Amino acid sequence: MDVQRREVFTELVTKDGVDTLAVEKTIPGGSSKRLLLLNKFDAQQLKKELENYLHTIYSKELSGMDATLSPADMVELFGEDEDE
Repeated sequence: MDVQRREVFTELVTKDGVDTLAVEKTIPGGSSKRLLLLNKFDAQQLKKELENYLHTIYSKELSGMDATLSPADMVELFGEDEDE
């Protein structure tokens, strides 16, 4: 499911020996509607954008991590300060 609670799935579609990746959503009644049809170049571009997105999200989470972790969690994550 996506953030809008749509059931989304992928399917490998081959036509005339050419493989593509279909991204579809389930619609009421059990059928589906195609959202995207990707060739290998399109899929590579999408992969790149997904990696950029995940990098951004993880970086934001890490930069705010010290505000959400308890002192004990911080010690467990980073270890004791050895200079003390």
